[in-house]
Amino acid sequence: MLDPQSRALLADLNAMTRQMDIRGADDLAVAARAQAAAIFKAFAGTSPDEDGVRATAITVQGGDGDRPARLYRSETPAQAAPALVVFFHGGGWAVGDLDCYDGMMRALCRLSGAVFLSLDYRLAPEHGFPAGLEDALAATRWAARAAADLGCDPDRLMVMGDSAGGNLAAVVAHQARESGPRLAAQYLLYPVIDASRPHEAYPSRMAHGDGDLFLSRDAISGTLAWYLAAGGTEPGDPRVSPINARNLSGLAPAYVLVADHDPLRDEGLAYARRLSAAGTPVTTAVIEGTIHGFLTFGDLDVCHAARRRIADDIRLRQGSPAG
Repeated sequence: MLDPQSRALLADLNAMTRQMDIRGADDLAVAARAQAAAIFKAFAGTSPDEDGVRATAITVQGGDGDRPARLYRSETPAQAAPALVVFFHGGGWAVGDLDCYDGMMRALCRLSGAVFLSLDYRLAPEHGFPAGLEDALAATRWAARAAADLGCDPDRLMVMGDSAGGNLAAVVAHQARESGPRLAAQYLLYPVIDASRPHEAYPSRMAHGDGDLFLSRDAISGTLAWYLAAGGTEPGDPRVSPINARNLSGLAPAYVLVADHDPLRDEGLAYARRLSAAGTPVTTAVIEGTIHGFLTFGDLDVCHAARRRIADDIRLRQGSPAG
């Protein structure tokens, strides 16, 4: 059952989406980005957890030249050399940006004491697979080289992403196992894990994907089509569907978080089980009563509680006391 705040937010969000109907837009991707930005702004909320953080615009290495990024650092760091977390935003590889995730980054930075690097990777369909992934890989490698200069612990490099960004973080963790850099953890927040199987393969997609709960099956299929529009790559490729990787051993310890009313819930849990069976350490968190994307909706109490859970895990991994 949805909690009352999530139910109320959904009513307002769905009304806003109906008012901003983009189905007839000349450029659907551009319209979808504008709609997403409006939704993120409308429901971002505010929290004292976001105070005391300095955000700096920087450029980092991408897959095809430099990419914009934003570095978040607590004004009262918990330790001299904190962890460095490279973050990839969600949005079906096609929407979302640095501003949409600013509040979430500020809160996680302050609560954890870690430094966060939020990447503006190239978006589909203008830049389909593997552009976004190449940017994520290049930025992670850049972060590994720059960690010490940024005042961070090079041995505490982590990746994090939500939704499609969680997909990128999972694939980066696979690539890092093969060719570096060494990662201390991977945080997969309601990630897209399986683009290869039909919706019917996962009960949560069928139960929660009609469109009334923010993320729909149509949106999952549509943004995947944009991501793979260039052709030459099948949805079953492990770089698109990391659950299909033959070997899931030796990966960075994983934190897999899902929402119980999310179409992506079951594939996230299936991936966590496969990681664990392969010997990769996994922490799994199932957040009750809420929906996909809730970590960006600062109007929800469940958002702030889950942010604190994630931050406490980061603090544990970097050896600093709980906040």
